[in-house]
Amino acid sequence: MQKRDRSHFILSNGRLRRQDNNIYFDKYDEDNNVIATKILPIRAIDEIYILAKVDIDSYSIAFMADNNILLHFFSPFGSFRGNLYPNTPNSVNKSGFVLLQQLRAFDDDKHRLYLAKQITVGHIKNGAYNGTKRGVEFNDSIYLKALDKANSISEIMAVEGSFKKEYYKVWNSIIQNQRSFKFTIRTKRPPADKINALISYMNSRMYNVVLSEIYKTELEPRIGFLHEPNYRSLSLHLDIAEIFKPIIADNMIFTLLNRKQITAKSFKVDAGRLRFTNDAIKIIEGTMINKLTEQITIGKQKLTWRQVIRREVNHIKRNICEYSEYEPFLQNRPK
Repeated sequence: MQKRDRSHFILSNGRLRRQDNNIYFDKYDEDNNVIATKILPIRAIDEIYILAKVDIDSYSIAFMADNNILLHFFSPFGSFRGNLYPNTPNSVNKSGFVLLQQLRAFDDDKHRLYLAKQITVGHIKNGAYNGTKRGVEFNDSIYLKALDKANSISEIMAVEGSFKKEYYKVWNSIIQNQRSFKFTIRTKRPPADKINALISYMNSRMYNVVLSEIYKTELEPRIGFLHEPNYRSLSLHLDIAEIFKPIIADNMIFTLLNRKQITAKSFKVDAGRLRFTNDAIKIIEGTMINKLTEQITIGKQKLTWRQVIRREVNHIKRNICEYSEYEPFLQNRPK
């Protein structure tokens, strides 16, 4: 079990339980006998990531909900499975006015299209900049022009899909280890190779980080603008993550691979599917949390990346409620 940035990561089989108004984790051996116990102080936790087989009872779940603790569940192969999130009087006070404005923005085709386009502008420009800053030429103007002409969400998604296809090709000029991590085609559920497994895991982590920050605001995570909310319970975090995946997740992948912190030995095959070793997950999570707690200067403020993400959510809220202009965060824009 690891703790970083008020986030706990459970990598071993065991049990989460409430005792004395705190949460404890009992680690199991192969026969499900308790071999170690650690305390998780309730006031030092924001979220728990569960990447192993863990027993938990409803009494403990309710206690964590009362204390605004999010639970994120992953399969043994590192794919995201779901969340348990607070919905109690102790949660952020949600405004009925903000909810109505968010619904109105979604129902207004022009307003929704505007937000979806701006989010996609952020995704394209931040992705293209990853290649540019490494000396790899990437012309994003083709996609930005096509985006400007898009008249529907499906057309925006088509532009984004075309951009991603070319963007991933650029990765082969950035990632040094082409023997083990050459990108050919994006595959999911399950990822077909090591580079796709790494992309899927990092994307899932970004979705959960963004979702955690949305819960700290008044916006409703079930109502997105780019991704259709009809087919999933939550969608706003998928929208906002598009802006930050190139900045945080993709750059982390390049760093981890080119510094040889993640190699072919960081994976193992289980039941015919790729999965990370526990040591690899510790490296990835340590790097992720270090990144999220890194500070950047915006104007006169020093903000962590978590705070920058929450700031972005509030900028969208301001657009929804006050009809102010919304520009996505860009990593190459003067801070």
